Amino acid sequence: MVSVRDVDSTMMVQNATRHSWKFAAAEVSGIHVQWGSLGSGNITEGQSSGDGHVIYLPLTDTCTQLVNGAPLEKNAFMILEPGSEFCLGIGFEHDWCSIFIPTQVFDLGRGLAATEAEPNKMISRTTRPDRLLADRLRASVHHILSMASRHPEFESSVASKVVAEQLQELGALIVQGKQRSETEHAGDVHRIGRRKVPRQRIIRRCHELLEARSDESIRVADLTDAAGVSERTLQAAFKEYYGTVPARYLQLRTLHRVRRALCAADPKEATVTSVLLQHGEYEFGRFAGRYRRIFGEYPSQTLRSRRPVVQVPAALTQRRTSTAHDEIRR
Repeated sequence: MVSVRDVDSTMMVQNATRHSWKFAAAEVSGIHVQWGSLGSGNITEGQSSGDGHVIYLPLTDTCTQLVNGAPLEKNAFMILEPGSEFCLGIGFEHDWCSIFIPTQVFDLGRGLAATEAEPNKMISRTTRPDRLLADRLRASVHHILSMASRHPEFESSVASKVVAEQLQELGALIVQGKQRSETEHAGDVHRIGRRKVPRQRIIRRCHELLEARSDESIRVADLTDAAGVSERTLQAAFKEYYGTVPARYLQLRTLHRVRRALCAADPKEATVTSVLLQHGEYEFGRFAGRYRRIFGEYPSQTLRSRRPVVQVPAALTQRRTSTAHDEIRR
């Protein structure tokens, strides 16, 4: 019998089709990711952990799943808030996935109100169907578990922290049941009212963050927080200033950071995988394609060639930064 994390439950098997069950789990910065393939139906009753949210998503459409007696619709989620009681009834073999986000790592700053666990009163709930969010969670779980199984260093890498931040945002969207842009807009009004923030100030604040965290992976959400504006306003500012959107700018930043690291690495000791993971990259195929389009070669070719890293004198730093901005504009 497999062990499901983050819930205290009892399970009764019914209508067994096959007796081999499959189960996989990984942990990224405190967030638990699980996937199961069960060869039977089952009735599971229990209570979730009191220190976080469990988000459960069925992956099989051929059988009805009942949550506390009510059907769980396709592309809908079961949400177990801290200390929730639940009953999950499934008639036949099925697949599922789930994530557990501890309260202490849930990004409350993005509008998710903290809730106090009431173990004897909290009941699980279900959401309305949302195909886009369901597809995102399915893809994220699949990719994380694939990475964890193939690359043991993944769970302790910088890339795992990037993935965890993405899961926090995705979890907030699912739990809240509204789009992040709405939360951002409300936050902007709270922070700056309706005053327009000058473009130069937005860019300066973003630069300050990028310089302070020059060795870290930065997200668009980090830039919006630093600038104190909505993502739409940030997009407009970057388009006017750089001729490209923030996501593209950050992508180029990462590409060049990785290239510098590959050029400096010893191919006898380092691997492309280890370098990418430490720069927050985990979609290796897509990254290699972007890298080749920019530099005309794959990351593995850069590592093998081991070009020397040119040290730029401090007096030329400002000039070099301006040139990089001009390159982005072109």
